Amino acid sequence: MEVRLLADDLDFDMQKKPSCNWKTLSDDLELKRIVPTMAQKDKFVENICNQVLSHPLKNMEKIHYRQDILKDCISNADTIRKLYEITCKTKDHKVGLWSWLSPDGYLSINYSNAVNLLQLYSEALLNLRNTAVQNSQKFHAKGWNRFIQMLQDEMSDDYFTQVHMLLNELKDEDDKGILISAKLGNYCQGVNYVLRHKEEKHFRWNLHFAPAFALAPRDDAGASDFEKRRDRAINESTNVLAQSAEHIENFFLILQQELAFYVGCLNLYNKMEELRMPLCIPKLLPPQSENREFDGLYDISLVLTKNASVTGNQLYAENKRLTIITGANQGGKSTFLRSIGQAQLMMQCGMFVGARSFEAPIRNKIFTHFKKEEDHSMKSGKLDEELSRMDQICEQLCPYSLMLFNESFAATNEREGSEICRQITKVLIDNKIEVFSVTHLHTYATSFLQDGQQDVLYLTAERSEDGTRTFQIVPGQPLQTAYGEDLYRKIFLHSDGSLPKIQKTK
Repeated sequence: MEVRLLADDLDFDMQKKPSCNWKTLSDDLELKRIVPTMAQKDKFVENICNQVLSHPLKNMEKIHYRQDILKDCISNADTIRKLYEITCKTKDHKVGLWSWLSPDGYLSINYSNAVNLLQLYSEALLNLRNTAVQNSQKFHAKGWNRFIQMLQDEMSDDYFTQVHMLLNELKDEDDKGILISAKLGNYCQGVNYVLRHKEEKHFRWNLHFAPAFALAPRDDAGASDFEKRRDRAINESTNVLAQSAEHIENFFLILQQELAFYVGCLNLYNKMEELRMPLCIPKLLPPQSENREFDGLYDISLVLTKNASVTGNQLYAENKRLTIITGANQGGKSTFLRSIGQAQLMMQCGMFVGARSFEAPIRNKIFTHFKKEEDHSMKSGKLDEELSRMDQICEQLCPYSLMLFNESFAATNEREGSEICRQITKVLIDNKIEVFSVTHLHTYATSFLQDGQQDVLYLTAERSEDGTRTFQIVPGQPLQTAYGEDLYRKIFLHSDGSLPKIQKTK
């Protein structure tokens, strides 16, 4: 039995290691605020969501496959949560069974516990099948239809009836005991011990007329001999039962893992609806495309931090490989950049994104190079640290990737920082890498105007005449000022409108 709710060709590999830049990407995009909302204090859901987000898809068909399944999950949230609850309860009950496959335990104990475990799983499978089949008409995605049809085909009512009968017969807790057979070997020893099926019509009759004897109450040697003969008879059956239980256990584990991701999506979806923020299933463009369009795009982590609605942005970019964002300090530039990275990552994981509409090309890899706070333990300067991080990124870059710069290489003077940024950015866009760059380096920003490149889009953080920030990112040429005096006035301006006097010191 195969789950395949995250991919159409194989079950998702939860042990696959993320790329070496994942921690940086996760920190810069502030996923640490998004994933806990998806988890809702469920550590299992949190781990699975982190694992899925760290492995974005690159194939359009695979992303569409997951998007369709997510649409069904949103439309049938109660059913999805019930299916997930079944897998969780089954796992908890299984843990309650004492050491069912202990290698140091007696064979008879392993046999008994394997039977009990299969009874637990058969009841859970029946509950799972009934829940899915009862709501089958509400699911339309290819992945869900395949999964539900598999449950119907492989687990019919006759199947469960037969399994129930066999497990009841295998249990030896009643007075019937078990029926075994053996043959005499060349030296009159017992060989070919086999566990036999008990036929109700003849079992009691044959048992009544068969030769019988009873062990003495203190015949420990005889009891030990009987136990060994019994173990030889049930050995093969115990192995088969154990393998069957492990197979079903693995099915429930994979199902729990894949459902956990969609439960996380439902939790985040409900939270955004509660805050009245729009969500949409994005439209995909091929990697070769250089177009990007969205409306109402916002930073989900900011919404969760404020626990309130925020301003969204819109963009229409056609045949643009480089986007440079300049403008007033604290105008929303970094938030805008982060919202693009979040939406790109979530889109390629088959999720919805925080926007009214979103259309973007698939990217082979996503990288961030954000300004970091001063680290007093650094053995080298801040510029060296920035260049070192860029060198690590360059080792992983490939065509049709997405690169997000946030005030990079500003640790040196304007001229040197601008030249470093210009050379790095030029190499990236020449190698078919899409770049978004937030910068205060005026020389760097205007250098592409002087070169006359047509594939560059200029955006700026909007500022009203009185210095108020609208937190809208709009088309606009780079200016030489970032309006730092607005912040100075906001912080230091006296109530009478006067500025504080600067006192000279000797």
